[in-house]
Amino acid sequence: MSIDADAEREIARLCRRIVRDENLPGLSVAVTDADDTLFAEGFGSRDLAGNRPATPETLYGIASCTKSFAGVALLQLAESGICDLDDRVSAYTDVSFDEPEPTLHHLLTHSSGLPSLGVSETLLARRLRLPAPNVALGDEEDFHAHVNAAEAERTDPPGERFAYCNTGYALLGETVESLTGKPFDEYVSEHVFEPLGMARSTFDDHEFSMADDHMTQYRQTDDGLMASSLPTREIGQAAGGILSSVSEMAKYLRLQLNDGEAEGAELLDANTLARAHEGYVDVPGRSTGREGPDRTYGYGWFRDEEFLGDRTLLGHSGSITVSSAYQGFLPDEQLGVALAANTSPAFPLGVVGEGVLAAALGEDPAESVPFFRLRRRHSRLAGEYTAYEGVMSATVERDGASLRVDFDHPLKDGEAVLFPAEPDETGSQRADTVYQYETVDSAGRREPAEFRVEDGEVSLLIDRWRLREAR
Repeated sequence: MSIDADAEREIARLCRRIVRDENLPGLSVAVTDADDTLFAEGFGSRDLAGNRPATPETLYGIASCTKSFAGVALLQLAESGICDLDDRVSAYTDVSFDEPEPTLHHLLTHSSGLPSLGVSETLLARRLRLPAPNVALGDEEDFHAHVNAAEAERTDPPGERFAYCNTGYALLGETVESLTGKPFDEYVSEHVFEPLGMARSTFDDHEFSMADDHMTQYRQTDDGLMASSLPTREIGQAAGGILSSVSEMAKYLRLQLNDGEAEGAELLDANTLARAHEGYVDVPGRSTGREGPDRTYGYGWFRDEEFLGDRTLLGHSGSITVSSAYQGFLPDEQLGVALAANTSPAFPLGVVGEGVLAAALGEDPAESVPFFRLRRRHSRLAGEYTAYEGVMSATVERDGASLRVDFDHPLKDGEAVLFPAEPDETGSQRADTVYQYETVDSAGRREPAEFRVEDGEVSLLIDRWRLREAR
């Protein structure tokens, strides 16, 4: 497969726009097929003070993209007969649960019945020197006590409900150590990094800091970007501890596209790896216009079977606040993408990855990817509005996936948040169209709001008012 020049330009344009609009210091991207990297580029700076460029070789914290590596490790051990993924968690860790007890499979699929126990969030905040609750998490003994005391927090029997839980993956890392006698990071380095030629990928912050091409990580604050410490942590490495580059992540994606073989090495049997890519539990939430849940979850992969219509996409985003990443692939199209940035935008980096994949396939992300379609619409609707004879004015601004309306009138000085109520399937930019929204009024009632685009002019109908875009 190849990517034509128009697609390359669209990918670059998309990435540069994200760097600019979202205040990202740097962003790196690699697109690969089953055989080789097709496109690799860096945008912006890996280090602002030295104005050092981001490159495909820049090391970033890839955060929760690590989870599928834990899946590979457990599948390798299961394939070798050392364990079974239906084994109970308590068989390999110092935690115990009441019946019915979750299994390794349940931890891999975030369906153990445990909600988030705040372990990763607390440790990240501490390493970033941010306010954090005084929870005892100083070592593994503290961690086990924290988990064992949380039995009453279980919400459902295992296997019934998806609830993203980094604690479960921390326990999977301990399971690998219990089964092999090696720390999780050492096992992954020997059994995944080395055979795939991921020579610079590491869990070690010292190795990272000594590498020639590594990011300076930044936290987004009200005062702008702030250089920050790297929040590595020994507890929970399997949940989000890998430091890697998009060029080496592309090698890992080729493993997924080649049924367990890549770079001349066979890490898993094809049927074994296929287990990681199955969807075992529904992920709550759906995109506008879809009938049911968008996605299911496998072993460290979200699975979407309606990407760009009817394509199957497997992917995972990750964030440690000062670094973010995404890796995803289309098995039928034999195409994958890896992205990483040295901060975290207000949205998962996966939406950018979806845009890159769409562009690589020759589609316009602003028409085919819901995030960019809505973003373009909201950019069109944002602005200053006035009512008849100027008796009321309002400012409409983009606010994440919603719009915020700030009213300016002595008797109505407040705001309303508008949420899209209907799909915009085509990404239409016609001169005449209507966009439906909903808001909640002060009495708790859901109220409609409507933007009308007529002959290129925009009106907002909300409450009793018709507000026209000021020109």
